[in-house]
Amino acid sequence: MPKFKQTEEILKLMKDKEHIRNTGIIAHIDHGKTTLSDSLLAEAGLLSPSIAGEARALDYLEEEQKRGITIKAANISLLHEIEEKPYVINLIDTPGLPLSNRISSMH
Repeated sequence: MPKFKQTEEILKLMKDKEHIRNTGIIAHIDHGKTTLSDSLLAEAGLLSPSIAGEARALDYLEEEQKRGITIKAANISLLHEIEEKPYVINLIDTPGLPLSNRISSMH
């Protein structure tokens, strides 16, 4: 299957819950969530691999681009094939979370 598919193909697959996978990237601040998102976009053929990790494609607000941080969650639907079956991956890139207090209080 080609890496890039038409919007109609994605919309068609979204009507069948068996072909939908939802995933969110949640992690501590500065742990590569947006870099991972860029890499997944590059693998899907939506972003040049040479700029993946630097493009910050899902950081759509001017303030996010200027400061180099994710402020608002952003989502995108990607087409992916597993064992010749197409799936829609709904990806959510979230802002970083200050997890240190939560983690240390769990001990």
